[in-house]
Amino acid sequence: MNNSRIRQSRRQHLQSLAGGLCFIIPVFRGGRQGQPVLAPGPWFGEMAQRAGLDAFRDTCGSIAKNYLVECAGSGVALFDYNHDGLLDVFFLNGSTFEILDGGHLPRTSSRLFRNNGDGTFTDVTRPSGLVNDGWGMGVAVADFDNDGHPDVFITNFGPNRLFHNNGNGTFSDVTQDAGVEGGNWSTGCAWGDYDRDGRLDLYVARYVDFHRATIPRPGANDYCLYHGVPVACGPLGLPGLADLFYHNEGNGKFREVSRETGVIDTDKAYGWSAAWCDFDNDGWPDIFVANDSMPNYLWHNNGNGTFEEIGMTAGCAVSADGRPQSSMGIALGDYDNDGWMDMLVTTFSEDYKTLFHNVKGNFDDVSLQAGLGITTFKNLAWGTGFIDYDNDGWKDIFIANGHIYPQADEAGNHYFQNNQLFHNLRNGRFALLPDSESGFTKALSSRGAAWGDLDNDGAIEIVVNNIGHHPFLYSPRQHGGRSWTRIRLTGTRSNHDAIGARVRVTANGTAQTDEVRSGESYVSTCDLRLHFGLGDSAVVERIEIRWPSGLTETHTNLPVNRELQFEEGKQGK
Repeated sequence: MNNSRIRQSRRQHLQSLAGGLCFIIPVFRGGRQGQPVLAPGPWFGEMAQRAGLDAFRDTCGSIAKNYLVECAGSGVALFDYNHDGLLDVFFLNGSTFEILDGGHLPRTSSRLFRNNGDGTFTDVTRPSGLVNDGWGMGVAVADFDNDGHPDVFITNFGPNRLFHNNGNGTFSDVTQDAGVEGGNWSTGCAWGDYDRDGRLDLYVARYVDFHRATIPRPGANDYCLYHGVPVACGPLGLPGLADLFYHNEGNGKFREVSRETGVIDTDKAYGWSAAWCDFDNDGWPDIFVANDSMPNYLWHNNGNGTFEEIGMTAGCAVSADGRPQSSMGIALGDYDNDGWMDMLVTTFSEDYKTLFHNVKGNFDDVSLQAGLGITTFKNLAWGTGFIDYDNDGWKDIFIANGHIYPQADEAGNHYFQNNQLFHNLRNGRFALLPDSESGFTKALSSRGAAWGDLDNDGAIEIVVNNIGHHPFLYSPRQHGGRSWTRIRLTGTRSNHDAIGARVRVTANGTAQTDEVRSGESYVSTCDLRLHFGLGDSAVVERIEIRWPSGLTETHTNLPVNRELQFEEGKQGK
């Protein structure tokens, strides 16, 4: 979120590049250039009202949004809190300064919706005890104490919260005992076992050292203008906050270890989202942080309890032309099925959304070559993911859009923007589906997004948290008749959720790779089960699992169209 003069130079540069590329790399429809012919009608329908999820409405500051914290929005998590085999939906909620100032207004709260198994959901927030009444930002769900029950960490504008799952449908706030309260303005969060001791550690990104009394008013300087229109100030011109890194000591306790591990955010960059992933295939989880208006971080795990920041040398800190971008959300996935995990990073409006292709641990910005230049340029994007929506075995791209400034409509853009679905053409390029084909026909200002198989039928649903409005529930209308497999892992030597496990699935001679992770998209958590589309495959030829402990296992000749469960060190079932 840089000032308008910087934005103008970025736009001119991109238009000069994209203008040439649009003649070299056209977008073809109707099955040409590797794109399968799409079935008639939309792929998704918006079902939040029918499902009962429209009972939630996000609150985030004033209508005018005079301060940046009022513009940020919140995340969403999909997880099975009560072990009934169905994914439940958890929405973070924001707040207002009037509420936080201690007036007589009721507190806002996060909302937990139990999956009823019939396409509807019931609000169980109060009886569950999973009540975050602060200004909610991000959420990461994982079993931090290996007791078999998913716990919930929440970042806030204000103290963070850790809720322990009691295993009986209720949660207890254990923040103070755990020592993970943090403070001020935390954003993205993610779980991962950096030292492979079987206990999950926690990375917490932070944004601006925000004190309302010291923040300039809209229009006060160049960092408070968008195309000449007064808007909320920042983040440039405001002080940043160092990120936090917690080691899981066991017994429910955590210790902040940034300095001793080398994860020292000396630049105090404006962090939005964080995600763990083994980018160089060395068996040790690394950490990527999407920073706003400053270079991104890639913390490389040295395998000895320390990290080195290599974002610039690895090629994912800035864009191809050397610009720090306003990075928001993170998608992780092997979109070209070469065995290396790639990244898509969402960015501000008047800038392309950046596709980083992983070349043996280093990254090339291939956004324009992939067809993501003009098609993503005007939108301001947040939640994102590599999602195989049609189960053809090739990861597609979902992007949640929405401007940060309500004043964008006065400045030649739009506050409400349509979300986007890009089809993988299997040749390194993506084609944007029209809204009539994706089903994303309603425009709001979207933020956090998460996806998973809510009804266990082999097709992926997408849940989106919209700032100031009800959420979206995109439910598949077409399944395409293609095969799929869903993989659930349980660690024994590794952490219980097997976060960090690398899985390679081979069917019809095509190998796909993914990792179990908690914390991705924009400040959100998706289904920890791994979903693989298999095209017309009749059998899964081979599944290779590299557990976080280092143990590797192989399973062969497995059935399609069902969930496969594997426990570390034991046969699959």
